[in-house]
Amino acid sequence: MRSGIKGFQSLRLKQLRSNASMTQAELADLVQCAKGNISKWEQGKSSPEANSFQRICDAFNVPGSWLMEEPIASPETQPSFFRTNTSTTATARALANIRLDWAEEIAYKLQESLEFPSINLPEYTGDFKDLADYEIEDLATECRQRWNIGQAPIGNLLNLMESNGVVATRGKLGFTKMDGVSRWSQVDDYPYVFLCMDKANGFRTRFDAAHELGHIILHKAVSQAGYKKHYKLLETQAHRFASALLLPASAFVRDIHYPTMETFLALKPKWKTSVAAMIRRCQDLEVISEQTALRLWKARSARGWTTREPLDDTLEPEEPKLLQRSIKMLVENNILDKNTLRQVLGLPIQYAEELCNLPQGYFDLDDSSKVVELKLRAEAKQRMKPQQQKGNGKVISLHRS
Repeated sequence: MRSGIKGFQSLRLKQLRSNASMTQAELADLVQCAKGNISKWEQGKSSPEANSFQRICDAFNVPGSWLMEEPIASPETQPSFFRTNTSTTATARALANIRLDWAEEIAYKLQESLEFPSINLPEYTGDFKDLADYEIEDLATECRQRWNIGQAPIGNLLNLMESNGVVATRGKLGFTKMDGVSRWSQVDDYPYVFLCMDKANGFRTRFDAAHELGHIILHKAVSQAGYKKHYKLLETQAHRFASALLLPASAFVRDIHYPTMETFLALKPKWKTSVAAMIRRCQDLEVISEQTALRLWKARSARGWTTREPLDDTLEPEEPKLLQRSIKMLVENNILDKNTLRQVLGLPIQYAEELCNLPQGYFDLDDSSKVVELKLRAEAKQRMKPQQQKGNGKVISLHRS
């Protein structure tokens, strides 16, 4: 009886198929095998033979070594916080989780040779169910103080997050109702954020980033069970944090002399937040009455701004730079060449480029230099604790900008 490829990682195949939105039957046709084989391979009950294995590699443009390498990702017991529309499908959530898993793996491998910025974030350690609004406001203020930005409008929020220890990435999923997802990694103890770019609205994605930062700061200790049970409360708290961070109370209120639609629209370029976010912030701070708020919401709806507001096209979505800069530093400093790096990253190259915010075809560009090959830590396969993984093989420091 043939045993198939030894060491084949079933989760890798499931990730690839789910990421491609393929059914098991569709993958079976592609690989030229029975549908039942795909099911057995994904469950780890058997492994593909050499011919089928190579067809999988060719179909998804991945090296065989990656299919035999144990995935590096946080366990499923670690909750991922989704900023989504309530009608978002489980498929969209699963796809976003896969992209976040891959980003986590990319970053972990890059840290074999690079030192990422240290984490500089406040942390709430109490019971989230007891978290008061004023405490959320205080944590947002503390975050601004740590980052030395005072009460001024934030320029590039995403790059500021990266400079203070958040690993951020983005990509398109094909689901416009998915906004973002975040989690604390149990692999390297860094916070990770994935932003969905299907809407490509710079104002919206800034708020999404701030919302995910809220989860990172407020909800590190939340369990998977707690997340499922108290989802609405956690979302409300993250929303309040995002508002407080982007629109600091004292400075923002000084700008609201007359709370009209024209006032909010005029302030939109300054604070880089939507009219809706500013109305909501005024409600949170109780600078307008409920009657005035209702009038403003009705006016916004009457003008057709519920799905898209004026000036939405004037702000380009912020681009993450940390992973992109890491890749380029390794290549430009002759730590490894593009071909070696492509083999080490392993995952489908178009997604490696997207998650690292690299131009399409970056890894296909000619690179004839021969440099030291990057080696994976033995600890990666053993899933050792984050504190046991730090400090090995660091050669380049990514200083804050």
